[in-house]
Amino acid sequence: MKKDFDIEIRQRYAIAGIFLFAVTTAFFIYKAFNKLTALEWNILVWIIVLFAGLNAIVKSFVQERKETYLYYYTLFGPLEVIIAKLIYNYLFTIFLTGVVIFTFTILFGNPVKDYSLFIKGLLLGTLGISSVFTFVSSVSGAGSSSGTMMSILSLPLVLPSVLLLERITAVAMRLIQDTTIGKDLYILASIDLLIIGMIILIFPTLWKA
Repeated sequence: MKKDFDIEIRQRYAIAGIFLFAVTTAFFIYKAFNKLTALEWNILVWIIVLFAGLNAIVKSFVQERKETYLYYYTLFGPLEVIIAKLIYNYLFTIFLTGVVIFTFTILFGNPVKDYSLFIKGLLLGTLGISSVFTFVSSVSGAGSSSGTMMSILSLPLVLPSVLLLERITAVAMRLIQDTTIGKDLYILASIDLLIIGMIILIFPTLWKA
């Protein structure tokens, strides 16, 4: 985690580019529409988070060279590497989401009514998004066509988490009424655990390869 953080600090242009993309997209939407309905606010926030997160997390493993992998192999076990990547990318995605929501709040206001439910959905949804992108990045890093592999695999895998996330936050904004929203939270948490469990099982094999 410290290594990834130090790289981000040294390569400020990379992380600055991600946040500039998110903020600029939000400002472009503001200049185009001036105001948004709560439904549009909900959809656009998560679309921006999705693609900004994809651009940020894709480099987790793709940027590493084979020589670097060999060096890590002498220092760490596979679970240490992947868990550190998962935690770092999760925290990064939460911070990125906070920046996007803060920007939308300044430009368009905030339509959220139930902040407790919204935050629960945000934490679980960003965990699913970051976990899927981390896993696909690790798979892509082991292949030759990294960018193509990332695009093909990531979006279909992350779709269930994003759809549940949008539904939960829509309920938090009182756009829809759903007395069984607690079940959606459990389903989203279950998807997150399934993805993380799959990563823990599969990554050691990728690590050895």
